[in-house]
Amino acid sequence: MLMVTVVLPMQADDVESRLKRINDSIQLAREQHNDVKQAKFITGRAVFMYNNALVDSVLAYVPNDLKTLGALGEWDRYYETWTYLVNTYIYYTNSKNTALREVKTMFDDAMKRNNQYGMGIAYYTMGNVYLNMNNLDESADSYRKGLDILLKLKPLPLVIQELYSYYGDVLNEQHKYNELQQLTVGWKDYLERSIPENKIDEDSRRVMFFYYDIARIQAALGLKRHDEAEKLLIEAKNNLIVSEDSYEATAWYTCMAQLRLQQGRYAEALQLNDRRMRMIASEEDKAVYLSVAAQRGEILTHLGRYEESSLLYKDMYAKKDSINSADTKNQLNEMNTLFQVDELKMEQERAQFRNTLIIAGLIFLALIIFTVFRIIAARRLKKAHDKLQETHEKLLTAYDQLEETTAAKERIESDLRIARNIQMGMVPRDFPERPDLDLYASMTPAKEVGGDLYGYYLTGDKLYIALGDVSGKGVPASLFMAQATRLFRTLAAQEMMPAEIAIHINNALSGEDNETGMFVTMFLGLIDLTTGHLYFCNAGHNPPVLLRDGKPEFIEMVPNAPVGIIPELEYEGEEINDISNCPLFVYTDGLNEAENRQQEQFSDERLLEMMENTPFVSSKQTVEMLRNAVEEHRDGAEPNDDLTMLCVKVVKS
Repeated sequence: MLMVTVVLPMQADDVESRLKRINDSIQLAREQHNDVKQAKFITGRAVFMYNNALVDSVLAYVPNDLKTLGALGEWDRYYETWTYLVNTYIYYTNSKNTALREVKTMFDDAMKRNNQYGMGIAYYTMGNVYLNMNNLDESADSYRKGLDILLKLKPLPLVIQELYSYYGDVLNEQHKYNELQQLTVGWKDYLERSIPENKIDEDSRRVMFFYYDIARIQAALGLKRHDEAEKLLIEAKNNLIVSEDSYEATAWYTCMAQLRLQQGRYAEALQLNDRRMRMIASEEDKAVYLSVAAQRGEILTHLGRYEESSLLYKDMYAKKDSINSADTKNQLNEMNTLFQVDELKMEQERAQFRNTLIIAGLIFLALIIFTVFRIIAARRLKKAHDKLQETHEKLLTAYDQLEETTAAKERIESDLRIARNIQMGMVPRDFPERPDLDLYASMTPAKEVGGDLYGYYLTGDKLYIALGDVSGKGVPASLFMAQATRLFRTLAAQEMMPAEIAIHINNALSGEDNETGMFVTMFLGLIDLTTGHLYFCNAGHNPPVLLRDGKPEFIEMVPNAPVGIIPELEYEGEEINDISNCPLFVYTDGLNEAENRQQEQFSDERLLEMMENTPFVSSKQTVEMLRNAVEEHRDGAEPNDDLTMLCVKVVKS
């Protein structure tokens, strides 16, 4: 039975001795020519290594084990073992690109053999990939396809139980409670057929029905059927056969706390949530912590314990930011390419367009609210001042009005934080994992939202890069940044030359709609990874630095005008024959013009000095080294501009 849940590892000595016994069993089965036992032990070894986080061992053993299982014709074991390799990439190494390629290869292999079991668990694994990328819609679709295939097999595979469980959790997260309730109908039918068919023992049967009960409870809670949910919770507790610290117990306490919360029995809900919080052994699984903490914050708010609730939400915000750094849009682009799903590509483009509209709408709404409340606050404060000496009661009224203004300001700041999250989600956070390419970039806005941008587009052996700086800062700059970013990705996908991209972006941004007269300086590049040839167009931007043989130098460039000023302007492109093994560093003036408390700038000279005196290790190390240097130079001074950097190296042996 496939498991993607990571269990606590054994002691090192126990792991080593257990692995040796498994290897000895495999060797003995091979010598006895017992193919069935050999296949069973090989898959068992993959399970053991995965559950004990032996990442290097999984990566070393499993590729060869797949060849062995294929030669033995043990195809079910073959695809099960393959799944543990994919899950290792997902959950342990965070190599989503590799996981996507691996699951594509697995799916194609099953298709070629017309192996329905292999196709079914490939869809299951694909759902895990999407779930790890927080793309619930595609995750649910993959799980559904996996169920459609596996439910037609005889005997029914036990992995279907896990598929139902994961699919149910996703539907619950999507708040699709009617669909979740309908799912439990098929789930019960599966249990009634599978348990006698697979000769499931009583303890395992109770566990399987417990997860089925939890899904029914989640549906009842979502549909506000409290009596039904309470009855199901009582029944589900009878299926608990493990300790109070078990995963099953944690799920039960979470659901019961949610029921008490919906019923308005907040004190009881908090007691149940307390028990659930104590069951979190560590914060390694931040997603679990965030789910339980969100429930706790809602309970505390209802109890009027606002200070505790505020501190909890602040902690949640920090942790949520730390686990959502992956650029899921980039991952989905690669999945689209791998599976050639035009519908998914269209949905991504629609999602990107929606995100642009959302950020624009949120920022526009925040500006309106801020303006309105400033006017209201000014009027109320003036009235309060005029009547301050009349009565004590009017003084209290003025205080209440001030509180309302403060609350409005906090709401605006909250909207701007949301806008910043959306904006940061528009730039890549994950970068290609290729032996011939080392790419990394980062962006740090000076305010809640900023006007810098960067991006890349990789198609085959062609890498497009872009980095820009919008005139001004804050909300208007962020809107202009969103337009420029969208245009770059669209035009790069059409494989235009950098100068052509600059021309099209300029024509789009310098039209009649640009009433504010904003513009953006940009560096656009196209690198052929096979030859190291660089084509580029610099539109009024800082000259990049090229590091040749440890010696940094600014690239001499044609002085093209910034984008967005003059319509129908022709931009001149340039090229460098070969930048292989020569890191290229592109940045905005938030680096060289960063000021300390004495208003002294970081300077171009210091940039070159630091790159020359710091040996190049990787693009990421270079970007982080310079970001730390800027922070040290500021010495506590507020940033005077957004800071964005991109470093790329074409690796050739």
